[in-house]
Amino acid sequence: MFLWWSVQDNLQYDPEQRANLYQQVADPAYHSLSNGSCYLTMIALALIYLVCVTVINRFWIGTAVFGTIAMIFAVATKIKLAMRNEPVIPSDLGFLTGGGGAGEVTSFINEDSQPLVDAAVTMLVWFVVVCFVMQLLDRRSAFIHCSWRHPIARPQNIIGLVCRMLAPIVSISLIMGYAAVLSSPESEMRKTLKQIGYDPRLWDVKEDAAHNGALTTFLSLTRVKAMDDEPDYSNARMRQIEARYKKAAAKINAGRSTNMTDSTIIMVLSESFSDPNRVPNVHFGIDPMPNIRALKSTTTSGLMLSPGYGGGTANIEFQQMTGLSLVNFSDTMLSPYQQLVATRPEFYSFNQIWNADCGDGYSTNCSVGFHPYQQSFYLRGVNYKKFGFSHLYTLDSDPKIKYGKQYVGPNGNTDYVSDEEAYRNVIDEVTSHVKEGKPSQYIQLITMQNHAPYPDIYGEANEFHAVNESVDVTPNEMGIDDNYAKGVQRTDQATADFLAQLDGIDHPITVVFYGDHLPGIYQAANANKEHTLTLHETDYFIWSNKASSPHTTRLPESNAAFSSSNYFMTQAAEQMDARVSPYLALLDELHKEVPAMSRSINAGVWSAKGEPTYLDDQGKPVDPKTLSAKAKQLLADYRIVQYDMSVGKNYLMDMGFMDVPKQ
Repeated sequence: MFLWWSVQDNLQYDPEQRANLYQQVADPAYHSLSNGSCYLTMIALALIYLVCVTVINRFWIGTAVFGTIAMIFAVATKIKLAMRNEPVIPSDLGFLTGGGGAGEVTSFINEDSQPLVDAAVTMLVWFVVVCFVMQLLDRRSAFIHCSWRHPIARPQNIIGLVCRMLAPIVSISLIMGYAAVLSSPESEMRKTLKQIGYDPRLWDVKEDAAHNGALTTFLSLTRVKAMDDEPDYSNARMRQIEARYKKAAAKINAGRSTNMTDSTIIMVLSESFSDPNRVPNVHFGIDPMPNIRALKSTTTSGLMLSPGYGGGTANIEFQQMTGLSLVNFSDTMLSPYQQLVATRPEFYSFNQIWNADCGDGYSTNCSVGFHPYQQSFYLRGVNYKKFGFSHLYTLDSDPKIKYGKQYVGPNGNTDYVSDEEAYRNVIDEVTSHVKEGKPSQYIQLITMQNHAPYPDIYGEANEFHAVNESVDVTPNEMGIDDNYAKGVQRTDQATADFLAQLDGIDHPITVVFYGDHLPGIYQAANANKEHTLTLHETDYFIWSNKASSPHTTRLPESNAAFSSSNYFMTQAAEQMDARVSPYLALLDELHKEVPAMSRSINAGVWSAKGEPTYLDDQGKPVDPKTLSAKAKQLLADYRIVQYDMSVGKNYLMDMGFMDVPKQ
């Protein structure tokens, strides 16, 4: 009951009420014990209870320990949800293994939560006292009878000893197996849990906890196999990799003239941005994105292969931030932000290049993020801190994002902040930073304007209603498409204005702009499997302002027409004529051989099925078996590098594989 109560936003402990904590929890919880989340929580609790009792081998003491763990978890979840909009996750317990985090845990307790903590402690003390009294009154010395002094004196001693040894092993194996099942979408047991009510919401752990239970969410993030084992993985093997690409980097850098940190780089993930006129069956008589289309003809640009359709934002963002690819992860790795980054003590991301050149040795002040939504979405608040960002400004951060007004249209409003507002935050940040003479920055912007749904908030002001020339599309879909196209038009104009303002800043700035995925609104096109690839291609461009030496640079079509987000940083380095690290040299060489890659090109957002998709420089799918020997070698090297960075011992980080040389 406490675990169910802990994830209910509308239920809070009120110390002024006559009812005590137990009554305030039990009354509303009693009527919800038959829903799916409670069944799932009961399964997890039963397994944890079994572990406590069999390991301690004292029924009442085991019960006291179990109750203490459950109470602490429930109270911590309640407090953390109130403060940070996310439940307790495995990385919060890093202090138990020496990985830090004790300060994070104690920081959950503030003045507002103190009455809850006090009431919970009082209730827990009484519970533990009762359990200890019952242990004294209970004549059984052990839950499972065994004799350590005379283990084989009698048959019952032998049986008891065997049971005593096996019971903890079996119980621990059961809880570990259950956690593994929660993160294995194709297992038979997972299908059974789905029938009970398990429905993971990987994009938002808060919603996942509310729907499936906080304990289920916690366990689902503990047992994920990120990658298949690499039999050749060793320190010596990674030294070979480091030497190979250090040489490749030196060759590239011999022809480069600038440092990456000479420029401020702005990564713009434009939510659901894409060209509706590229979608089969869909066409508008006027261009919804004339400014960006014109810009793409003069600067580095092309199409990005996206692993998602209608969703999966954080996966594309993760690839862009780290240079890693979903292609190399196991099928159970559905969301690296929740299942991988949050569980690792540290994780490399490209913004750390700017941090390393920011002030004395290393400073997070040169990395800042903006996201006009909730920081709990995809655990960004946790992960951006781990990446080395000084701050991620969101609607619920402290301090909050400065410009975050929701858009109000002629016929209504949406729940999302406009791109105009989002861009204002970046302009303010860059302008103030440059005026103060501070070093260049890495800025990450994740917009929300074009996020689903797409209601008719424009009314008669939406000119796309009159010029929708789509064929074989239902009237309902046409109306949604019209509203989406109007949003694209607004993004197009806001982006043009944004770049014009950056052009007026006397500091080198490079912008990488890309849509993360198409909106999941094209039912007619999606019904035809021949259109699958098209529905996974979005627009991107790399642009530099007038203060940058590469202002007029445009990379050749062979290196730009098709890409995937894991390549954006190495493409930006080439655009800026900047020196690269051995890691970026690997990505540079791989991009030339395999221009774009993605896992699971299908209509499902979170489905783990499907083979990796590789595209050539003409945008055509390539059979992996027909790749050149060099491409296969690069892919193998890339995979083992990702293994080292994601699940291995980070040998390459210590070897300076990510360090960018300067001149």
